[in-house]
Order: sequence, then structure tokens, then C-alpha cells
Amino acid sequence: MNPDNPDDIELRGIAMGAVHEHEASVTAAETESALASVRSRIASGDVGAASPGIVQQPRRRSPWVLFGAAAAVVAMIGAGLVTVLDRGSDGTDVIVPASEPSVVDPLPETTLPETTLPETTVPDPTTTTIAPDGLPARQTISVDAANPPELLEPVPYASVPLEPNPDGNRIEFAVGADHVVVNQPDTNTITIVGPGVSGIENRTVPVDEDLSAIVSGPGPVVYGLGAPAFEDGESGVPSGLRFVAIPFLGEREGQVVAVEEVPLNAYLELPPYFFGHGPDGVIARGRNTNETVIGYVDENGEPRGSGESTENGTPFPLLDVDQRVDGSNRDIVSVVGSDLSWELDITRDPEWESSYTGPDVVVPGSDGRVLYAERIGANTTPDQDFGENSMPVVAVLDPDGSGRWVRLPDDWDVVASDVWGTLLARITDDAVDLALLDDLLPPVSDPDTITANETSGSSTTIEPSSEPSDRTTAIARDCVSEFDCTQLANTEDGRIVVYDPADQMLQIFDATGTDLRGEIPIDSDVVPLERALFVAVGPDDVAYLRTMTPGASDPSNDLLAIPLVGDRAGQVVERWTGLDGSGDSTLVPRRAGLTVVNCCGELGTRPEPDAVIYRWVDRDGDTVESNAPSFDLNLGREGNSLTRIDGESTFTRFALPTVFQYPRDFPPTVATTDGGALSRDFVQTASGGVQVIVEFGPDWPDNGDVYFQPIGDAASIQLLEPTGTVIVADGDTFVRRELDEVATPGWPGRFETDRDGATSAPGLNEYIDENQPFWAADPELFALQLKSLVGPNESVLIEYDQTDAPDISITTFGFLDDSVAASQRVISTARGDDGLLRFVSGTYTFQCQPGRGHQDFSAELCN
Repeated sequence: MNPDNPDDIELRGIAMGAVHEHEASVTAAETESALASVRSRIASGDVGAASPGIVQQPRRRSPWVLFGAAAAVVAMIGAGLVTVLDRGSDGTDVIVPASEPSVVDPLPETTLPETTLPETTVPDPTTTTIAPDGLPARQTISVDAANPPELLEPVPYASVPLEPNPDGNRIEFAVGADHVVVNQPDTNTITIVGPGVSGIENRTVPVDEDLSAIVSGPGPVVYGLGAPAFEDGESGVPSGLRFVAIPFLGEREGQVVAVEEVPLNAYLELPPYFFGHGPDGVIARGRNTNETVIGYVDENGEPRGSGESTENGTPFPLLDVDQRVDGSNRDIVSVVGSDLSWELDITRDPEWESSYTGPDVVVPGSDGRVLYAERIGANTTPDQDFGENSMPVVAVLDPDGSGRWVRLPDDWDVVASDVWGTLLARITDDAVDLALLDDLLPPVSDPDTITANETSGSSTTIEPSSEPSDRTTAIARDCVSEFDCTQLANTEDGRIVVYDPADQMLQIFDATGTDLRGEIPIDSDVVPLERALFVAVGPDDVAYLRTMTPGASDPSNDLLAIPLVGDRAGQVVERWTGLDGSGDSTLVPRRAGLTVVNCCGELGTRPEPDAVIYRWVDRDGDTVESNAPSFDLNLGREGNSLTRIDGESTFTRFALPTVFQYPRDFPPTVATTDGGALSRDFVQTASGGVQVIVEFGPDWPDNGDVYFQPIGDAASIQLLEPTGTVIVADGDTFVRRELDEVATPGWPGRFETDRDGATSAPGLNEYIDENQPFWAADPELFALQLKSLVGPNESVLIEYDQTDAPDISITTFGFLDDSVAASQRVISTARGDDGLLRFVSGTYTFQCQPGRGHQDFSAELCN
């Protein structure tokens, strides 16, 4: 500590990724070389969904690179290692080990399918036709390369560094509920791009084996083709391919937790987006059979509940494509189980070149949309086999049966799409830029779902920005008594869940609160609930309500776990009884579950290490853990700080504002998208009660991030949001507000002290003159502007006389210093005609530790 600078006493930091066994005619080196080539191509991603336009260095490629694993197998046939036995019912070659390596039958002549270009006449886009098979009327959605559609300009929201890729293999992508996955070949990693501590962030996850043809979710699990499968070790002919599941969160992060072996020749050289989501698992969406390839699992490899799809219960739509008799490669698109269908009429450039893998796959998008993307312009690399075409276009098919084509710049492509959103990407010299097609499209005209078997829940479009899109919500507010009204809570991914005490029902809204996604009546066996308190929504969309224990004579509560989705939605899957019902404890969300914090405890760490924990459960009642951020409150000697905990090893500490030095239990706190927290507590002063809202953010500590709101204010805060906004009650509904719309910020300035101990507050009086903050009328709240933070082990005492213009004493005890024990500021004030206090003058003195100098408060230095 610098004894010449008393401010050092007050201001301090807080110090924490297929060969037959070789015969005599084939050397071991030749065998291993061919086998390594197969492994390399499969691992590099050439076997799977390769997005058009996402090839780093387009050029003529060797057969190993151009044809991937298929070429590897052809080379093995030529070497006598395997042979083609027959052609399967689906037209694919069945590959078996060669019994006579020295005698090889000639390979069957292979020709690429011809593509007949349609006439260049463009039908009227509004033409309605009746298909010969009796399907309902449908609209024809037309596009012509000679008359391009509207050009959209993507706006990147994130970038991923480009990794070395000398073979120019394709990068792959997948869309999840609140993230996207970028899979760069030969890196044995995946990159998760999504909300982090400072907005959209990239997180690299090492994986057990390289993946291709990836799919993400439900939950934090990525699926895809992995390494070849062998019956005996890694020698001989591969018995198939491994379709694996790898979580990117949890204790088994990056490990293979589930495997399904698929035929070796069933999934080679796939068109983009070939795999996707089905009701019970990952499906081959590129085949109209929509067969399930692997069942969904959680991050521990345990099967997820069948019949579900997204985390919120919204089914993934199954799509079907019928080919037109005139030979065009894309025709009638329909949604399985519904009457919805569209006819696509595509006129490509005469210099267009078909791709090796064939046409792209029709995919679902957000808000019930269906999308089809391809390039319809001229081949830009005519000297290259299966060259790169220009003019990427997208058919956007809306759930009301309408649709339109849009065009992207040549350096952008649709690289992944699902019910959560449609991802665009481009490659630059050193990065992969990401954007969202959803941001460039108008809202759908029909909000109804496109599937025939709708269930409760929601689908969440990826948001590149955390800013709320609407201020007025569609949430109704109802009260059954003065203290029993509609209550709100957020899911772990930011949606709003509502408990309606009048109807004894839970409702799910989107993150803005404007779109009702589902209503869940609570099981009649447990209603009516008496004075229920909506505590939280935990992992797997399970809501927790605290209610009075039926028939109990002592103040006793029960805690109920009620799923919002799944077969047991609305039922109690777990019930704990015997909780304290006196109001002298609160439940705080932590990684393991809801943890008890008792009222008015010692100034240590809250929750205490041995606190009672009510474990999180999933929709089936099985114990799970949360991956959401949680918090510790450290009081007194433990540091006077709020600690945000992300995962198991990331801790962010925020010094406490002085007003938070003696919380009753644990202030309601929510993790914000900027890596901070939003917290509130009630404080009693001589002039009445005040609600204090603290915005712990990247700029903390900033005194202007502390907000004061008189208790009883009409703008009653009902929900703290991860975006840093709040939802307040407004009559019979709820609205979203910024903090400075509902509360008064504190003074953003700082006091100054000279060597003689004289204290000034430059700009404070001018701030009060201009802003007229209500806190300036209260001596205690006024004093808090001058002593805004409390350090480790410190305690602050505010005293003042009862005059109209009081002298205010601010004494700080408990310095962890070997010479100074305490400090004191004495502030003289004056009260203006507006009734608000003004700063007149101040002194700063301190008291020494025993044996280190004076024991009275003095400006004299300690020893």
C-alpha cells in the first residue's frame, strides 16, 4: 500500500479422427498404404455432406481427393484387395473382399446420370397445378439463371479462424438450438460458435476422431460419420463405417459416447445436408425413406426420450421430394404428414455443370419454412472435373404454401439449416465467416407449424445479437390474491416460461415473450397448488415450483419438478417435502441442483459448502446436471464479491457494491450474455425501502451500473433477463424495459482526496442538478455514491445527524492491511430547494492498527 495515497486504501482489485487382409501378391506396405488412404479420406470428410462453395482451393483434384472414399475403394479394387460382387437393390455396388487377388474382373462401365435441362420459358410463379397422383393444389416456384432473383447481402455475425487444409477438403457445418458447429478437416477438433461471456464466441473442442456429415443436437451432442469399423482391430477390410455421437459439454466432452455401424458403401460422396434430425434420431434426410441412422443420446451416451425432437418438444419435419418426368433433378417438395407441397421449376445457365454428388438436399428452416439451395449459374472452372458454378440461389418455401427464390453473392452459400435457423458461410484468406439467412428474410406469413403432429414447445432461431426484438410481450398477468400473481422464469436457453396461478398452468413463450409456443396444464393430482412460488427452470426444460405442503401444521413447503416437454409434461416427476416454509431460506440454482441458502447467515460464502441440494432431474425424473452459469456470493473476509462460475474451471469475480454488503440470503441473480450478471436486492433506509439493481458487466466496477428504484414503484420488476433488460408488470400484461427506464442510475463519478485528507466530489452536484435523482434526498443513498464498493473483509457504517442538511460519516472497517485498520469520510451537505442534497466538503482520515500509530481518526500517516 502506498501511504502517500489514501485512495489505495479504498480502491483495490480482487486478488483468483478398408482393406482386405493382404494376400501373398500384395505387400504389407501396399495394404497399409491403401488402408491409410481410406482412413484419410473418410476422416477428412470426403464421405459426407460437402457444402457447395466451401472448398478452399478449387482445382482439378486427384482421384483420391475428388472421389474421396469411393475412389479409395476403386483403387483397392484395382489393387486386387476388394471386388464388386453385385449391385444392390438401391443401385449401389456391394463391395466384398477379393478371393483371387491376382485375377480381377473388369470394372463395370460407369457413366454419370444425364441431366436434362428444362426449357428456358419461365412459368408464372403463381401458377397452381394439380399433380397427376391427386396431390393437393400447389404453387410453382420458379427461378431462371437468365433472370436472377433478388440479391441478399449477408451480414457476418461471427468468424472462425481458417485452419491449414492443403488438400482443399470441404469444411462442414451444423446448426444447433443456440449454436453452430464448424468442422474443419484433419484437425480432430470441432468449433462451437454461440453465446459466450462476451457475446458470440468460438470454443474449440478436441474430439476422439475426425467427423464428417455432421448434425448437432438435440442437446450438446454432435453426430457424424467417424472412422471405419473393423471386425478385428484395424486390419483387413472395414466392416462398415462408424456413425458416432460426441458431446461438446460435460464430463465426456469430445469422447465418442455412442456408435452405430452403417454399411461401408451406403454413405459415400453424399450431397450437402444429407443427414438431419428425425423424431427419434439422426435420419438420412437425403433419402425419401427418412430412415433413422442413430438414436438420440445425451452427453453421457444414454438414450434420450423417444418421440421428442428439439429440446423444446417441437418435432423435426420430415420432407419428401418427387422427381418430375421431364428429367429435371428437383421437382415436388412436400412435408410428410401434411398437405403442404411446392413445385420447383429451375432453369439453369447453359454452361452450368452438374456436381459429382448430385443435387442438394431439401432442408427444414426456422418458423416452419422449408429451403432448397443450389448454384444455377455458369461453370466458373471448365478445366476442372465437376467445377464450381456461380449464382447461389435459395428457394424459401413458407408454411402457407407460398415461396420465393432469393440469390446470394457468389462467395456465400447455405451450409446448414434446421428448425433453429439457416446458416450461411464464406471462406476468406484466413477465416470462415458466418451469417444467418433468417436475418435477411421477412417473417413468415402463417405462424402455424408445418407438421401434422405438433406438440408443446418451441424452436429457437439462432440470434447473432442478444438485443430483445420486442418490448411488449403477449404474456397475460393475472392475480388470485394480492401476493399470488403470474410469475415468470427463463429456461437455460433464454425462453420465457410462465406460471399462471389462476389456471394452474405453465406456458412456454419464445425469448421475446411474444410467441406462445405451448401450454402445459399441471397434473390434476397435485392441483390446486397453494401459494406456489415459481423457483426456476432447470436442465431438460423441467420447471420447479415450491408450494405449501398439503395438510401440514408447521410452515412446510414441497418442491415439485414438472417437465414442460415429453410424455410426462405437466406431471410431477419428482417431489421433495419438508422444506422450510417460513420464508427464511431461498433456493439458488447451481450446477448440481437447487441449493438452500438460509436467511441472515454468517458473512461467509453462500451457498455454504454443506448446504442442502435438491438435485436437478430430467423429464423422466433421472438426475442430471446443469451446464448453465451459476454464482457464489462471498461476504466479509471471503472477499465481498460475486463469483460467476462457467463450467468447472472458469470463474469471474465482481467486487460487491457497498449496498450489497449485508444481503438477507442470496439476491436474485441471472447470468448475462456479456459474461457478467444482473442482480437485485431490497435495502431498507431511514426514508423507506429501495430495490437496488446491479449490472455486473465488462466495465465493472462503474458506479453508474448501480440502479435504485423505490419500493412500490409502478414498474414492478418481474424477471431479470440475460440480455441485461428486465420485464415489468404493466396492468394485465408485461413489458420489457431497459434498466434506466425503470430505475435511477447512481452517480458515475468518483471522489478525490488530496494529501491533506480533503475530499471533493467533482461533478456530483452538477449531476444532481441535471438528473434530479431521487436518491439524492436520502442521506444513506447519497453516501453510497461516495463509497460505492466494499473490499475484502471490509464493512461500511453510514451515520448522519437528523438535520435538514446532515453531516454524513462513512466509516470503513476491516482493512486487510498491516498498518491501517479503518478509514472515515465525513461529508458536509446542503439541501437545495428541490429537496435534494448537495456535496459541500469532506475530510478523509484513517485509524492505525494497534501498535502502528494513532488510534483516533487522523490524516497523520501510520507506521
